[in-house]
Amino acid sequence: MILIADGGSTKCDWAVVDCSAGTILHRFQSEGLNPYARTEEEILSTLTVVVAPQVDSYDLSAVHFYGAGVTPEKSSIMCHLIGKVISAETITAQSDMECAARALVGNGEGIVAILGTGSNSAYYRGGERVCGVAALGYILGDEGSGAVIGRTLLGDIFKGVAPKHIVEQFNEQYGINQAEVLQRVYRTEQANRYLASFTKFLSARLDDMYVYSLVEQCFESFVRRNLRQYPHRDLYAVGSIAYHFEAVLRRVVEREGFNLVRVVQSPIEALAEYYSGTNKGCDTPTEQPFRKITEEPSYYSDLESLSVKECLRAINREDSRVAAAVERCLPEIEELVSQLIPRLKQGGRLFYMGAGTSGRLGVLDASEVPPTFGMPPTVIIGIIAGGDTALRTPVEGAEDDTEQGWRDLEPYKPTPLDTVVGIAASGTTPYVVGVLRKARQCGLLTASIASNRNSPAAQAAQIAIETVVGSEFVTGSSRMKSGTAQKLVLNMITTTAMIGIGRVRGNRMVNMQLTNQKLLDRGTRMLVDELGLEYNQARLMLQLHGSVERARQWYLTHK
Repeated sequence: MILIADGGSTKCDWAVVDCSAGTILHRFQSEGLNPYARTEEEILSTLTVVVAPQVDSYDLSAVHFYGAGVTPEKSSIMCHLIGKVISAETITAQSDMECAARALVGNGEGIVAILGTGSNSAYYRGGERVCGVAALGYILGDEGSGAVIGRTLLGDIFKGVAPKHIVEQFNEQYGINQAEVLQRVYRTEQANRYLASFTKFLSARLDDMYVYSLVEQCFESFVRRNLRQYPHRDLYAVGSIAYHFEAVLRRVVEREGFNLVRVVQSPIEALAEYYSGTNKGCDTPTEQPFRKITEEPSYYSDLESLSVKECLRAINREDSRVAAAVERCLPEIEELVSQLIPRLKQGGRLFYMGAGTSGRLGVLDASEVPPTFGMPPTVIIGIIAGGDTALRTPVEGAEDDTEQGWRDLEPYKPTPLDTVVGIAASGTTPYVVGVLRKARQCGLLTASIASNRNSPAAQAAQIAIETVVGSEFVTGSSRMKSGTAQKLVLNMITTTAMIGIGRVRGNRMVNMQLTNQKLLDRGTRMLVDELGLEYNQARLMLQLHGSVERARQWYLTHK
């Protein structure tokens, strides 16, 4: 029989395991034994008073202790303290991260994250740690941990950021003031455990918009400062925070392109299997069916009960996430535009193709290129399923034909110099998927813009731009965040491409069409500023030549 332990900063799980049968004979808990948070005397006292009486009746061959704070420097100290109290031939002490990795990943591959009082993460492959990101504790790091989440709540309450109803509920439950909190955090030990204790208040109120957003932002920070640094996407999480806030964690990490394979509150059962030889690890995660994040329920419920102010704030809060989602796609957008520019210079064209909102946004962006950059309307072309009628009125079933997209494209006589960008929030629209597949087969450059990961559209295209913005404020209404993300990406593509082929000079639209008095005045002032002409002279010259660039070239040639 062996004794195994999984210890965090707050508590420690212990289990006596019969390795021959792979069963746990006895389980119990003690307080946490983090050697950085507790003195040797405190650890020895807990081992003597709490642990030893629980295991005295068992003939132990080994003790394997895993715990927060058990660095290589502290390992020998922990082994020595355990050996003073418990008799066993073998005593080992390793980090809690090793425990989580052995329990959840085994000999497989994945990122292991511990989200409890503190937070930590590392990437494992074949039973070996490949790399990790420094945890740094709750002052410098520990993003997504109970301590940081609790710290954020207290800061919001005492800085007047938290909503009034949350402050009232907090005061009713805890009855503590700012001075008491400051004393407890800055003048006593184990402040991280104290801060983490307030997550219970939040877990009971996850249906509240403020609470959900607070937890979500803390997890977003964990992803941004930790998970993004790993070369893998499968995530295994352990700890009380990961367990109790799993729904929020899952939405955040999947929006960021990670696959949350498994979440457990405590790894002790899987660790027992590891030592009994029955845990083979997770070599290959169970394949999940394609799931549309764009169709998942809104974070908000009972929208009709919200005041106008609450509704607007909630929409604005969701919209604020769009730019970050687009930022994560910059490498793919760069790849597309870098290939698009030389194609346009050689006479190639760009086709935006989509249905519904996505199709309308493609047509909109294409239609703005001629007046903005002076390009003929035959270079950037928007095509919507159902034709121009669908711009104002939905055309039933127009998006469901996988062959129709290519039929709509054929009259333009596409060539390998052309580029097709399929736009579909879900990434599953048959019209879009079909035209991407056919265009790619015919040698055209293809790209997709979708708000789900690994969608059929992404698989059909050479370049997948995946603006994963999460579920919409109104469930399934992809005209909102998904549509906003699409508009931002389309602006980036055409604007950067037009700059790349010389349709902008400095920071000015020197090739814009002079279709109204406002634009004529703007162009005139460009010539006045650059060439030092009188206003009336510049205006007359601009009207004569039709564009700022042509007027400028004529003047520089004939002055």
